[in-house]
Order: sequence, then structure tokens, then C-alpha cells
Amino acid sequence: MCEFKCQPLQQIMRMIHPNLYRIDNLTDEGALHVNDSIVPQPPILQLSAERLTREGAFLMDCGSVLYLWVGKSCDVNFIRDVLGYPNHTSIPQNMTQIPELETPSSERTRSFITWLQENRSFNPVLYILKDDTSAKTNFFQHLIEDRTEAALSYYEFLLHIQQQISK
Repeated sequence: MCEFKCQPLQQIMRMIHPNLYRIDNLTDEGALHVNDSIVPQPPILQLSAERLTREGAFLMDCGSVLYLWVGKSCDVNFIRDVLGYPNHTSIPQNMTQIPELETPSSERTRSFITWLQENRSFNPVLYILKDDTSAKTNFFQHLIEDRTEAALSYYEFLLHIQQQISK
């Protein structure tokens, strides 16, 4: 609750409704040119498990925390070129930094994450989560547009509200 009192509005909005990006296929197309660096701008995805694939890597910006979820079948080139490990199983459980590697994929990924971190009053913590760890629940709890047994999905909720208003 204290975070709500002292954070800028943009950060509070990200805490309530995070931004989700697929970052295993970043390109310079549509990138921002900030100072002397190029910052890729991947599209913001819907906060639903339907948007996730085990073949990808997804970054969730929750305001004070960044989660990088790496799917079990993520491209080995991304894991090697960005995370510095030969395969998915060799990624450590408690990884919190992306190493500075001299590859185009690494530079694009670090540029994007650094850009997200610099646009705030404090640096958010980065957690790198594998698909097969128990810590992935921290990532999945923010997928608020998914339907659960006890609640409607976000889209279904909006439809319900629209129906109630039009009565």
C-alpha cells in the first residue's frame, strides 16, 4: 500500500495493469533513437496466457519489478546470445541480471530493458524465470485478462458491464 502513496501515476498503473512484451525476436524496425543508441519497441501484448508460447521469451513490466519469462522451448540462439547459457536447463534459478554480451540480440534486449528502467525514479528489479520453476507463479499471477473458475476474464467483465449499462 505504501508504494501506491509514493509512486508516480504511470508506475501505479503498471502495478495494476502490467505491460507484456515478447522480446526473443526484437528488431530495429520501429525503434526509438535515443542519444546514440537504438531502442527496439516491441508491441504490448494482451495479459493472457494465450499470448505466451513456450518457444518465446516474454518481459513483463510490473512497475517496481520486471519479469523475464523464458519458455521451455525458447530458441537456443536467444538463450546463448542474450542470457549467455547454452540451453534452457542451464539457466540458473536465481538469475537477476542479463550479462553484457557482444551480440546484436543482447544489445537490443539490454537496450530495451535499460530504456524501461531509466524511465522511472528507481530501478525495478529484474527476475529471469524459467518455464519449469515454481517462481513462474509470480509471473502468471499478473496475467489478469485470463478467466478463472471464480471470475470472468477482463474482456468478459467489460462485456458484462456494457450489458448492464445498456439495460
